[in-house]
Amino acid sequence: MTDRHAEERELEQLDSTLAELRSQVQEVRDQLGSPEGGSADPADISQLATSVEEQEDLIGVLEDRRGKLRERMGLGASG
Repeated sequence: MTDRHAEERELEQLDSTLAELRSQVQEVRDQLGSPEGGSADPADISQLATSVEEQEDLIGVLEDRRGKLRERMGLGASG
């Protein structure tokens, strides 16, 4: 496997992971914002909110990694 191929594969994996994490975060946000979410236990809501924050932090780290990888591949940081 060439370095370029390995970088392309890593970029694909990062894109897939980012899409999955963003979807999960949106699902939890939707639950927290729904009328049914208002009747949930405050401890559960707090735990979900903490989970969202942790996932958003991870998304930031992965986006940075993705940007650096894209720059190294000559694709620009975004896209």
